[in-house]
Amino acid sequence: MALAPCPVHGSTYRALHEHSFRGIIDVIDEIITTISGVGTVSYAKCPIGYTHNFEGIVRALEDLNLTASGIQTSPISEGSILPGSGITFTPSGDAHIIAVNSLGMGGVGVTYSGGIGAQFIVISGADNITNAVISGVVAGPGITVTPSGSSAIVSTNISGQGSVDVSYNAGIGLISGQENANVVGGSGISVYASGVSKVIDVGVLGGADIGTSYSGAFVTVESTGGGRATLSGSPGTGYKAGSLWFDTNEGRLFVYASGNGITKPDWYITNAEALAIKSEVPPSGTGGKNAPPRDGSIWFNTLMGNLFIYDASSSGWYESAPARTPSYSAIAPTNAVDGSLWTRSTDANLTVWNGSNWQDVVASGNDPGQSEGEVIGLIMGLS
Repeated sequence: MALAPCPVHGSTYRALHEHSFRGIIDVIDEIITTISGVGTVSYAKCPIGYTHNFEGIVRALEDLNLTASGIQTSPISEGSILPGSGITFTPSGDAHIIAVNSLGMGGVGVTYSGGIGAQFIVISGADNITNAVISGVVAGPGITVTPSGSSAIVSTNISGQGSVDVSYNAGIGLISGQENANVVGGSGISVYASGVSKVIDVGVLGGADIGTSYSGAFVTVESTGGGRATLSGSPGTGYKAGSLWFDTNEGRLFVYASGNGITKPDWYITNAEALAIKSEVPPSGTGGKNAPPRDGSIWFNTLMGNLFIYDASSSGWYESAPARTPSYSAIAPTNAVDGSLWTRSTDANLTVWNGSNWQDVVASGNDPGQSEGEVIGLIMGLS
């Protein structure tokens, strides 16, 4: 058997409000408004609205109870109630018949279920969305129109999302709170709620010898001593591995070395002395104190008694004394100094400048068999 459409919910038999705390509170709120239109001496509606939870439902029901308790139950006497726009009164014995005149517009039909005493007016149209026309006021998206005697109550439907609350106070809609997703903490940033605001913190962690502090809106990051040099005649106390000390007495920089295989923790000078390396062979970087030479390194050859300087660009050691190799040409050199050697290319004879003339070098001495090459070696200090 087909069921008649519900006067309120139609043939879908579905609630008109949300199936939630919000829907329950909205229905209670509308009941309070409806009762206020019928007439009550104890109208009550919380000025801050009702939160969408169990506490809000309880408060709304308490206000509904108080409002309903003041409904006038005395018989309507003639003259105690007057018709308004769209309302007609018809005397019927000791009572009055109150009729609501509704007019459908734009394809909207208005029918009455039953005759006199029927409680419902059925408004239907070609689609599921029907706009009730009350005294020229038409409901639109987000707007509801509720008949109240000869007037109409126009309400806005606003839904809060997240932590946003919507309430009404003396006809004014209040929107409060903010969505937590609006502010998201990232690396080193934390966000937490504080009332209706958000507190954003920056997390700063100091590493070794680095301290952090907060002063008002500022974060201070500073060294606690690990990267500073002590300027004094003594290193003092409290130093550790890697500490620096500039000796004001000697004008030298020291570093305190310990750990990592160092068997004797102590202060070690960082700027090397300008001393020549003494050995029979030039430094070559074979380990130990025989470190790889650097550009400009000085080496004293203990076998020859000569001083050499290292040139990094050519990777060679060069004697620092004046050149000892004889000049070789057909014409004698000019500006010679005493002891300078010259080999005449015309006869291959070696000569020496005695201050005024070039004298041939003749092998002589205790060994009559000494060669000219040996004599050259003696002169150059090579043998």
